[in-house]
Amino acid sequence: MKAFTAATAFALLTSLVSAAPQASYPYQIGITFIGAADAKFVQYFATNGYGSGVYNPLSVSKISNPGGANCYFYGIDGSVTNVPSGQTVDVGPPQTQTYGYCYGGS
Repeated sequence: MKAFTAATAFALLTSLVSAAPQASYPYQIGITFIGAADAKFVQYFATNGYGSGVYNPLSVSKISNPGGANCYFYGIDGSVTNVPSGQTVDVGPPQTQTYGYCYGGS
């Protein structure tokens, strides 16, 4: 976790220091997990295919991807949810998510 934070900080500093324009690539995206009564939380995932645990106990009924990568999420009761770039997808049946990963561009 510390290495990821350090890498993120380094990327931010590099982008601020450089005077030359650079191509923009979303190294991470904020995925919104939505439960009952519009309860929700956002967790950021790297877009390089490396997975990350999801440690929020909310029973999730929808997952929203703002775009920039395709993602897969795994539920505590065995669901596998593919969330394509730029889409909101139902989780069936609603359940706590335990793991996810995102890869590629939109």
